[in-house]
Amino acid sequence: MKIRNLVGGWDNTKKLAVITFFSNFYFYNHVGTLYQQTRGLSLLQVSSIWAVVTGAIFLFEVPTGIVADRIGRKKSVVIAILLQASGEWLYLFANNYLAFVLIALLAGLGYAFLSGANEALVYDSLPTDDKDNRMKRAMGIVGGAYQLAFCVAPLVGGLVVAQLEISFFLRAILLTAVSVTLAFFVSLTLQEPKTVYEHTERNPLLMLRDGLKQIWGNKKLKWILAVAVLTTTFSNSLLSLYQPRFAQLHIPNFWIGAVLSMGGLVAFLIQKNIQSIEQWLGRYTFLVLSLLPGLTYLIIASVTLPTILIPIFIVAYASMEARNPLLSAYQNAEMESKHRATTLSLMNMLVMLYVAGMSLVFGRIADYSIPLAFAVIGGLIIFFTLVLRIDKMRTN
Repeated sequence: MKIRNLVGGWDNTKKLAVITFFSNFYFYNHVGTLYQQTRGLSLLQVSSIWAVVTGAIFLFEVPTGIVADRIGRKKSVVIAILLQASGEWLYLFANNYLAFVLIALLAGLGYAFLSGANEALVYDSLPTDDKDNRMKRAMGIVGGAYQLAFCVAPLVGGLVVAQLEISFFLRAILLTAVSVTLAFFVSLTLQEPKTVYEHTERNPLLMLRDGLKQIWGNKKLKWILAVAVLTTTFSNSLLSLYQPRFAQLHIPNFWIGAVLSMGGLVAFLIQKNIQSIEQWLGRYTFLVLSLLPGLTYLIIASVTLPTILIPIFIVAYASMEARNPLLSAYQNAEMESKHRATTLSLMNMLVMLYVAGMSLVFGRIADYSIPLAFAVIGGLIIFFTLVLRIDKMRTN
């Protein structure tokens, strides 16, 4: 009741920002790979955990998107956060590869429920006037909350995980489970948008058909889909592989968390001011924000000096999600409201399939050479950014 009284007067954007913050306040994120390695996992197995998550998202994207259009956006978000919280509590007892895989499947289902439904919830809650710019601001706020969590959590997590030992890891996991549970309680206060959309009368197969038809019949939406898939930044691969890379170079443990925190702070500032950045860079905004991750991957692959590697990593991490508010606005502007969650889920499904497959490739390469894995990722991003002519990406 106290939570409801505290946030009851807020709009859905503010509530979703709070939910995003606490559901991403991972006290152990900066040492997650190192923790899994202490449980005996190789880098291929570590990467495969994320591949399992994304593979599960791929399998569940369309069904959960249809569910969101049928039962409502709010219920889908609530289910997603509940599944995430459950996974974190179960993570306390995971001590082998199979356990991590099973929890990853649960996490993938939760992500699938959230994917599409959260954007549709925000978009359909906004006033109708100047909706594109309102969406950019709204997703900038939500994205900023995500990055703020990633800024603060490693610093606090560095205090919690004072030593790289199991007891300290488990303490951080416990605090993370509590944080995500708090996000779940806030999600219960969300309001279903008043925008009229069909979610009970239509046959699910017809809704799926309409989502496919909307993508296939819209040339610009198909191009945006290609951009979203082929120029994805593989931020989870960066997060997974930088930890052992820093350890290989004997960079002090303090910097493993500190660079993630600083990168999160810069990312927060970028997303918070994304409209100002777009006005400053003009028509080249999306191109710059797409090329920057690829370039920083290449630099990380070739640099071993910590005084250079640390600031480059900060720029790399900050740039991973910088373009997302713009991409969200571009694709939502091309969709009909009544099946928005289904269509977004279809698009996210293909992104996740690509990420799942390539994460396995990068993990196998990383077991051989982490710098080579970074170089391959950077090369792919730059190649497809140029081939797809991302410089033409604009709302109008």
